[in-house]
Amino acid sequence: MKHQPAVALSEPFPLLDPGQYIAFCTEATFAWARQWNKWIARLVLVPQNYQGRPYTGRLCKFLGLGKSKERPYAGPQSHFRQLYVEVNGDQPPSLETGMEIFVGVCYEIEVVTVKTDRNGNPRSSEHWYSIVKGIHPCKPGGTTCQPLNPKPINPSTQRTHTTLTTDQHSNTENTPLTAELRIAAEKLARAKSMRERAQ
Repeated sequence: MKHQPAVALSEPFPLLDPGQYIAFCTEATFAWARQWNKWIARLVLVPQNYQGRPYTGRLCKFLGLGKSKERPYAGPQSHFRQLYVEVNGDQPPSLETGMEIFVGVCYEIEVVTVKTDRNGNPRSSEHWYSIVKGIHPCKPGGTTCQPLNPKPINPSTQRTHTTLTTDQHSNTENTPLTAELRIAAEKLARAKSMRERAQ
């Protein structure tokens, strides 16, 4: 009998207890999402104070960047631009930006559970998943975020395989690994240094 290749599955969607958390951004990317026919930015977030049910998958915040196939665009009222201004602490210094400004930053996030499909029909509980509804950078002097903690808050989280960010407009994998956090912290330090030199 001829051997058949295994079926590749998309990443698991994370399911966390809903609530407010402090989260560290380890990765920020954008891509054209064919499924949604628009550009989408994705911030991968690792909750630092989460102690709820074990989960797999990466917790992400998705931000729309327009439907023009030519290039992504963050309009004046877009959530992307609003978050950029909050993280930057000022209006954009130029008309273009990269995603590195979001990496290495601690955010206050609101996690909610999706229990219905696109048409508003109820999903059975095994199809529920979490999304990040609200996100704002932590204010100076507020809660301290310690991203280089060698022990993840959620030790039962298992590593899963990464797939294209355009597969699903939802959350994918959340693996609070020390190496990822260290790299993110180094990127943040470089980004801050570049901003200081530009001023």
